[in-house]
Amino acid sequence: MATSKKKTTKKAKTKLGSFAGITFVVSRKKILTFSELKRDDVARWTDHEVLNGKSISEFLGPGLSAISLKIELRKSLGISNPYSQLSKLRKFASNGKTSAFILGKNTISNGKFKIESIGQEFEEIAPNGEVLTISVDLTLKEFYSTTVKKATISKAQSKKTAKKKSAAKSKAKTTGTITVKPKALNVRMSPSLKGKIKKTLKKGDKVKVYGTKKTDITWYNLGGGLYCSAGSSYVSFKKS
Repeated sequence: MATSKKKTTKKAKTKLGSFAGITFVVSRKKILTFSELKRDDVARWTDHEVLNGKSISEFLGPGLSAISLKIELRKSLGISNPYSQLSKLRKFASNGKTSAFILGKNTISNGKFKIESIGQEFEEIAPNGEVLTISVDLTLKEFYSTTVKKATISKAQSKKTAKKKSAAKSKAKTTGTITVKPKALNVRMSPSLKGKIKKTLKKGDKVKVYGTKKTDITWYNLGGGLYCSAGSSYVSFKKS
């Protein structure tokens, strides 16, 4: 008599993605998924006022992407300890960690993401106090970190350069002092909107100026080859 062999079937398991050490998965024993996934991409622009003309727009670069999503942590769906999963996210956020957001087999962005906020709703709690269901609203923001490499120069070269800059400033006469109005004002290495940004002045900063220069817009000469916008919405001027 022929004996029939039972076929063994592999348990279906689908990995949806992962973030911050949590794997989103669907299987016969466990369902840990997300919903309402939303991504916002922005571009950074600034407008420079022009006297008797339209403002000139300057593209500063791409902004940081933002992601929001909802996660359901349910014990009835195979998550043995929903509160433990929530604690992972809390610890990740409080330690200032970042992680790639993986969707399927690919990262959703070239950059990593940090957790900006964790909204928590304890929907179901057992009579003994055990948390059975938690609804989590996550808000993430893209994270970039750049390391600026500084060229190493000798102390003698540094002193020589400083003396040259000091001598150049002493020869030029200051025409007055400006006070910065906005939260940030770019200082450029040439009087042009395409000029490389050297540093940023903050609101309330007072800087001596050495006249103006008109190119694409009017610029204040800060000395040392540095310039900032002379627009009245950016700075106030006091004659010396």
